[in-house]
Amino acid sequence: MERILSPAKLNLGLWLLGKRSDGYHEIFTIYHTVSVFDEIFIKEGPLKVETSTGIPMEKNLVYKGIRIMEKRLGKELNFQVYIKKNIPEGAGLGGGSSNLATVMKGINELLGEPFTLEELISMAADISSDAPFFLVGGSAVGRGRGEILQKINLPPMTFTIVHPRVSCSTSYVYSRVSEKMLTRNLKGDKIVDYLRAGNFSLLENKLGELAAELYPEVGEALRFLRSLGLQALVSGSGSSVYYIGEPQPEVRTACQLRGWKLYRAESYGV
Repeated sequence: MERILSPAKLNLGLWLLGKRSDGYHEIFTIYHTVSVFDEIFIKEGPLKVETSTGIPMEKNLVYKGIRIMEKRLGKELNFQVYIKKNIPEGAGLGGGSSNLATVMKGINELLGEPFTLEELISMAADISSDAPFFLVGGSAVGRGRGEILQKINLPPMTFTIVHPRVSCSTSYVYSRVSEKMLTRNLKGDKIVDYLRAGNFSLLENKLGELAAELYPEVGEALRFLRSLGLQALVSGSGSSVYYIGEPQPEVRTACQLRGWKLYRAESYGV
C-alpha cells in the first residue's frame, strides 16, 4: 500500500483581471503549498475511491481524474484509493484539487510513468483550475483560470490559518463578482519582488473580501484578525482566513471560544 501526503495551499493574494468568453475569470494569484495535509492510501484492487468524510465516489475529483487516465491509456485502472481528510472542504485551501493531483501523480508512478508532467497537468486542468499547481508545488504564479503556472522562489514562511467551519461555494462567490472588483493595471512582478523581500503590503484578495460579505462567519473571522492589527487575507474564494506569522494567544483563545479550527502551518516544498 502506498501512503502519500496531499498538501493544502494558500493564495498569497488573488487579483481578478476580467471575465473570459468561457465564463471563467482571468486571474493573477500566487500559490504556496503549506504543511496541512490529507493522507492518501493507494493499493491495487477493483477501482474504488473513498474518503473519511463520505464524499460520494462519482462526485470526487480523484475518481474523475482516474477515469480520464483510463480513457487516455485505453484500459481500466484497478486501484483503490482512501483519503483521510484533514483539509476542510470549501475552505480555499485546495484540498480536493490537491487530492486529484496527488493521486494522478501517484498512480502514474505506480504505472511506470506513462504520462509526462505536462500531460498530467493538461488532464488535471480539465477537472480543476487549481490542480495543475499541486503537480508543481512550492510557490508559483497562477494566470488564466489559475492553471497557467510560473514557478517562483519565495522564502520559507510561517502561517496562522483560521477556518470558521463554514464551506464556501467557489462558483457562487465568482458569480457575484462585479466590474468594480477588477484590477486594470496589475504590477505582478512588483508584487512578487515585494514578497521575496518579506514585504506583504501589496497583497490583496477582493474575491475573498466578497466571500466575507456573502458568508458572515468568514467576515467575522477576517474582521477579528484585522482588529488585532494583523494583515489578514482570505485564501482563494474562502472560507479560510490567514496571516503570515505565529498564532497569537488572542487568536488561539478566540478560536476556542468561537469553535473555529486553527492551523499553524509552514511553507512546504519550497
